[in-house]
Amino acid sequence: MLHSLSAPDIHLLKVFVTVVNCGGFSAAQVTLNVTQSTISTQMANLETRLGTRLCTRGPAGFALTDDGRVVYNAAKDLFRSFEDFTTTVNSQSGAVSGELRIAFDDALVGNSDFLLDRSITRFHQHNPGVEFDLCTVDPLSVEQGLLDGRFHIGISSFPSHVPGMVYRRLFTELQTLYCGRRHPLFDIDDETLTIAKVQGHPYARRTYTRGAIRSGIFKPERSRACAGTMEALLLLVRTGEFTAHLPRHWAETWVQRREIRPLLPDQLSFDTQFEVVIRTGSELSNLVAAFLDYLYADYA
Repeated sequence: MLHSLSAPDIHLLKVFVTVVNCGGFSAAQVTLNVTQSTISTQMANLETRLGTRLCTRGPAGFALTDDGRVVYNAAKDLFRSFEDFTTTVNSQSGAVSGELRIAFDDALVGNSDFLLDRSITRFHQHNPGVEFDLCTVDPLSVEQGLLDGRFHIGISSFPSHVPGMVYRRLFTELQTLYCGRRHPLFDIDDETLTIAKVQGHPYARRTYTRGAIRSGIFKPERSRACAGTMEALLLLVRTGEFTAHLPRHWAETWVQRREIRPLLPDQLSFDTQFEVVIRTGSELSNLVAAFLDYLYADYA
């Protein structure tokens, strides 16, 4: 039975939380920068210290036990308390410091309506003690990371809103359908193209939309590939085998190189709403609240 927490215990709990967030021992090696055998030893030490089995791993994959889920959630609450303590103490002297973890979609840089760089610039000039940790992930990973405590703030386009989150609109981004240079439609003029002809070709969808694109806009007959990032979708387009929707501002570089081309942009494009999201259920830390003030001011 655990009667008190020591510094080594806290370290082992951080290893455990990282392993769970990564989805297993092997996947956590890069993040923790240690070998899998070292992680196994650390997990065994933590289980001995707590007197319970936390997880199982084998042919069926990595999974938490019932006790493991309890310890995982308690550990996340513990580390959030550490962060709250730091920001509260620092705020007494008027200083804002600590680590701010922000997750957002890939391929947003270059969109003139994506103002995160401006917000970070202004905020950092007034709060140089803050350390920024930025990560690009898909929308579902943004929401899961907020629930897990890995991220403080997320910016993305969300297929739907989930409980436990607060969303606020920021900007829209135009999505246009493209094909690659080796695609059968590449050299066909828009005047001779039809929606039926375009949607008869294999389409690469976004994994997190679960196949949905935009009601009433485009209904491909065949979806033969999927990807969770714009980089991966662009690769599929460049194969010449698939069409896909990409952010127009971001795709323009490859259009100018004649590696890809838009297909019926006036008919098959649509706007995607981007939002900032934070986790509910607890009071915002001073650090997160202070940064959101800067972000919201840029979009006022």
